[in-house]
Amino acid sequence: MKYTWLVEKYLEGELSGEALRKFELEILRKPEVAEEVERVRSMNHFMKEQHSKFQDSIGLIEDYEDSENVIDEEIIRQDLDGLKVRKISSDQKKINDLITKLTESKISRTLVNQQSNKVLVRKISVWLAAASVAILMVISISLVTGKSGTVDYMAAYQQFYSTPQTDLLFRDMGPGIDNTYNLALEQYDLKNYKIAYQLFNDIPEESPPNIHYYLYKGVTAMELEEFRVAIRSFTNLLSDPVQKHEGMWYLGLSYIALEDIPAARQVLEEIIATDGYYKKQAKKLLKSI
Repeated sequence: MKYTWLVEKYLEGELSGEALRKFELEILRKPEVAEEVERVRSMNHFMKEQHSKFQDSIGLIEDYEDSENVIDEEIIRQDLDGLKVRKISSDQKKINDLITKLTESKISRTLVNQQSNKVLVRKISVWLAAASVAILMVISISLVTGKSGTVDYMAAYQQFYSTPQTDLLFRDMGPGIDNTYNLALEQYDLKNYKIAYQLFNDIPEESPPNIHYYLYKGVTAMELEEFRVAIRSFTNLLSDPVQKHEGMWYLGLSYIALEDIPAARQVLEEIIATDGYYKKQAKKLLKSI
């Protein structure tokens, strides 16, 4: 379900402010979202309960191979020699089975005499139990996400994406081609993205009115899910010292929408490394993918 990623963030207390308010409204308005919240909450409770039971049982387990009462194999061989058991040699496969049975029998008698309250198991049994819990957790994740534990990248994209406001200082650029740019910005503000996109395309990219042209055209392309066009537009901002980080932020989001995660990680890590304006958001987004 597309809300699963947000549900997990909501239950972990990682949503706040406007994002939290909007999601709580979604819970009230849409029964399927409320059901998803309860489903994930129940699954999380189940997993915590199983993990707690497993942790509590660890103290009741003792590996008999670590016990002081384990009989050394050499001693067993000497005993066999003393009993004149000549038909079994240490080279034969069955000797290992016999040693194991004799060892377990001796340990069992010792524990009864000591009235031990621990369960005696092999190390391999503990490992298998731990592996079972791990497998159960993987299955649980699959049930919760419906995607075998994969990330819902579009949900992450929608959570962090928002359209930037147009800057009035860069509108009055004179007659001619700049008038088309102003009309495009007006349609952008009205959220008429198809018309805005057509107007932006009427302006030759090699001679834009100003550097902001690439930002708003790129965001308009994102609104129309033309993410490859958006990437080409945002790339033009990377050489500008003022608009660089804003261009990088929307570039990273576009890569996520295309599920090109290696490219998205590279951009987000560069934002963090260069202490960009979107550094905090980039850290959160990076953790979610």
